[in-house]
Amino acid sequence: MIRAVVFDLGEVLASPPSLLSTLAFRIGTTASQLDSLYWNDRDAYDAGASAARYWTPIVESVGRPKDAEQLDELANLDAQTWSELRPSARQLLRDCRASGTTVAILSNSPHAMQIAADGAPWRDDVDHLFISATMGLVKPDPEIYATVAESLALGGSHIAFIDDKQKNIDGARAAGWHTHLWVDDADTRAWLVGLGIVV
Repeated sequence: MIRAVVFDLGEVLASPPSLLSTLAFRIGTTASQLDSLYWNDRDAYDAGASAARYWTPIVESVGRPKDAEQLDELANLDAQTWSELRPSARQLLRDCRASGTTVAILSNSPHAMQIAADGAPWRDDVDHLFISATMGLVKPDPEIYATVAESLALGGSHIAFIDDKQKNIDGARAAGWHTHLWVDDADTRAWLVGLGIVV
């Protein structure tokens, strides 16, 4: 029996179309130029590296002077934009919780996301929030799944997991979790209905 549903955040619950254009405007560059830089060293950022370490090379690569205040602003703007859930995705959280199922988010995200998500309107729809930078672990490290399962006090067979990256799905499956590779909200809802979690 599934007793907890664990959702990824980026793309699975939030897919902000204006992310790069919003950040690019603040930096003073174009979205296309930022696109080639944004994912560089993102894994280290999600694992807990500082905002300065991540954002400084990006800002300098587009010929802008380094400014500590701007770096913090970019980190916060990035996290706040990623914490804006699609209405249909938020409804999935609510429907899972209404069924009596524990709801959690497990996201590979930087420290700024912990603050943004803790203050987001949907935080009350989630029982547990696991942010990789806070944990010092990133998906698909086997230890991150073990840590989440321990926090939930559940065996893997009682946990359902949705993510948009196959490597993260594979890691969760290896931990014994029920897994679903995200396609869209309707597809996720159909999977949850099939598991008997939502009607």
